[in-house]
Amino acid sequence: MATGRSLELVVNPAAGGGRAGRVLGEYSRALGAEGFEVTVHRTGGKRQLEETVRSLVEQGAPRVAVMGGDGTFHDAMNALLRDDGSVMPSAKTAFAVIPAGTGSDLGARALHIPDGARELARWLAAATPRPFDLGLLEYLDREGERSKMIFTNIASCGISGRVDELVGAGPRWLSGKASYMLATGRAIAGWRHCPMRVRVDGELIYEDKAMLFAVCNGRAFGGGMIMAPDADQSDGLFEVVGLGDMGLGDVIQNFPKIYKGTHLGEPRVISARGRVIEVESTRGDVPLDIDGEAPGTLPARMSVLPGAVRVLRAT
Repeated sequence: MATGRSLELVVNPAAGGGRAGRVLGEYSRALGAEGFEVTVHRTGGKRQLEETVRSLVEQGAPRVAVMGGDGTFHDAMNALLRDDGSVMPSAKTAFAVIPAGTGSDLGARALHIPDGARELARWLAAATPRPFDLGLLEYLDREGERSKMIFTNIASCGISGRVDELVGAGPRWLSGKASYMLATGRAIAGWRHCPMRVRVDGELIYEDKAMLFAVCNGRAFGGGMIMAPDADQSDGLFEVVGLGDMGLGDVIQNFPKIYKGTHLGEPRVISARGRVIEVESTRGDVPLDIDGEAPGTLPARMSVLPGAVRVLRAT
């Protein structure tokens, strides 16, 4: 393995309806022009991606860039999860995110990574490794078994989980934002709010019907909804944002504000901050949305893992 300016580029060519595969050559050349010695690792699925990332970390690769959507980076971080819920050491490795998928809320909107091969390569050349928090989720999987996973951006429950299901079944040629907006409209049309009980660091903060609750490590999800404008992925805290028992008029009024990040403080918008978040419901089928994926249902427990990895970010 090369050292110095070496960059291990792990890519899911199918991400973003194949966009990652189409732009791979352009991005590799741009990174090379900035002095990086690029080694490309193509992955054919989640298991292969996790095995590749785990192997690179074990070898002490100095830079591992993950190219794809939010779900691709989510899978990469889950490669580090051990059975006991701890994260394998990766102090020698700095990770990078290269947005090229359906959802780029983490890369584009939380880490402010620019679009375009040349712009990104210059940005990456000037970036430095910084501590990055991860979230540990404990939940029920689709078979009803207790399970664990890492999340990097936002873990939410309620209508957002239904949106994920619709995005996954929708047309792949739509842009990320258009895909999520279409799915959101369809989800709202047939949605019934769920009874939820939410605790933050052991304190009950909400017990009523709700549209959704989001536990935010990052700022945005759903193709550009700025759910937690004050979220900081290096402060050791989650921002918790809920949309309570809203009528259709409330929804119509608040959704444009969510895209601008100006909804906090509005009626029926709940906000809090903490390290351990627990959400449960008397309804047994409340879906989860974890970094743009829908892996299971409530009940769920989210714990912050402060500075669990290092991620290349702008200085």
